[in-house]
Amino acid sequence: MKLKNICIALALVGGLASCNDLLEEKPLDFLTPENSYTNKNGFEAALAAIYSNVRTYFYATADAWSSFDMLGVDVDLCSPRSGETSYQEYFYWNTLNADNSFSKKWWSRFYAMIFSCNVIIDRADSQYAEWVSDSEKNAIVGEAKFLRAFAYRFLANMWGNAPLVLNETTAPQFNYQSATQEEIYKQCKEDLEFAIQWMPDIDDQKGGRASKVAAQHLLAEILIGLKDYDGAVRAASGAINNPAMSLMRERFGKLVNFTFEGYDYQGEKEPWGDVYWDLFREDNFNRIDGNKECIWNVQFDVELVGGGNEGTSGGNFGLERWIGTSWWLLKDADGKVNWLKDILSGRPVNQISITDYAGNQIWEYKGDWDRDMRNSKYNMKREYYWTNPSGRFYGQLITEETLGDKSELFRVTQPTFMKVVTAQHHGQFKDATSGETHDNGRIYKDWYIMRLAETYLLRAEANMLKGDLKAAADDINVIRGRAHATPVTEADVNMDLILDERARELFMEEYRINTLMRTNKLTEYLMKYNPKVIQAGYQLDNHLNKLPVPNSEIEANKEGGLVQNPGY
Repeated sequence: MKLKNICIALALVGGLASCNDLLEEKPLDFLTPENSYTNKNGFEAALAAIYSNVRTYFYATADAWSSFDMLGVDVDLCSPRSGETSYQEYFYWNTLNADNSFSKKWWSRFYAMIFSCNVIIDRADSQYAEWVSDSEKNAIVGEAKFLRAFAYRFLANMWGNAPLVLNETTAPQFNYQSATQEEIYKQCKEDLEFAIQWMPDIDDQKGGRASKVAAQHLLAEILIGLKDYDGAVRAASGAINNPAMSLMRERFGKLVNFTFEGYDYQGEKEPWGDVYWDLFREDNFNRIDGNKECIWNVQFDVELVGGGNEGTSGGNFGLERWIGTSWWLLKDADGKVNWLKDILSGRPVNQISITDYAGNQIWEYKGDWDRDMRNSKYNMKREYYWTNPSGRFYGQLITEETLGDKSELFRVTQPTFMKVVTAQHHGQFKDATSGETHDNGRIYKDWYIMRLAETYLLRAEANMLKGDLKAAADDINVIRGRAHATPVTEADVNMDLILDERARELFMEEYRINTLMRTNKLTEYLMKYNPKVIQAGYQLDNHLNKLPVPNSEIEANKEGGLVQNPGY
């Protein structure tokens, strides 16, 4: 009897084992982690998704000026404007609290990026992953660690305290612990050192993807945060001294021979542009275009499905649409509407207005208004003209006397940084009044995430903080020399000079709010330069140099461990 029972039991066990084999799910026609992360191609597809999110999160989430909040909107460089003397608040700096939507939005985005990076890093060592060599695997892992450090860099600089999550999250967790800013910086350093060792050099990497040069650039910033200034200088120098890298000093690209009759659209065409102007022309951003200064860029291509901005629906990379003055909508003293002109005009709607600090104050330094290339007529548009051939004022400067509604004068007294404007549009739309084709303010050029000019300014900052003011001045003068600006001296060097130079060189390129929070200058610069803060007379506390941890995150972490920043 016992033997019979044993035989039956063994039969059942065997049956269960064979049934398990039969019932084990082996997906053949849909993707799972087990059949996706199996080789280099699968891991590269996962990396491509992260790069796509960088493009979406930072530049093209929606057709709205708020898509550019990380670049300096409602900080010190530009401000949402709703009238001649009124400004729309975005951050509400005087009442910023832990329910703030900006803080919650970016906190969630950074951790989404970190999650995706962790999946790649962990699954690179799974039983399903097959690699040709360790170096092939380490290059992928290094790229994921670079992107993880890129996300953690913002959390460290802008929040200070945040959880360090270094493995794939596979189940809900309610006890995340806040790590200190120093701990986050140290993890970024570790990730970036691995990335520098294994990531491809810049000429061995595909356009739009980061290389070890980008990791060196980012490591320089991280080491400044760790107060390892010698290390920061070495990291920045690694990028600067790379034989493949150099500042562009001569005209280059597809529009070297571009001609234009000027913003009045009158007279003979003349050669137009300079090397700084060239840096921001469509098809001039990549190494294959001859650009040796670009370290890492986000890529758009109107001709490719998935390239962003495709089709006549418009797309979302609307720097030209949102930054600048809507001069083309004005009516003259006779009631004649102005004409939109296609070439070098853009189609802005005057939602983001350049501050006086960015438009005027930084250009008065050392009397360089007429010397600094970055303030030339090619790069800063300061005069606006009547362009309707049927109007009495055709070809004349728009002035208070020629303007129909005098309260609209502010639209033609603020400058436009021409780096955001496309020189030759694709003509997907047609203006109803002038008949001119345009792109509805969308631009189809790539955009810099990291550029070598910023690396020099990071090295200048590290040299200044270590007390080597001569070396700092030398680095700043490399940038100013290219722009034909007056050199600075050791006595000129301080953090304000570096921030001013970053504003001159990197307007709408650097993540300005990150820079000001990293340097603990945000509150000071808001009260000095933000139009709404000045207008309202806000007295802001220094706790604003860090963002609040979102209340929703603290509440969801119900077992405790997330620390709220002081003042919130």
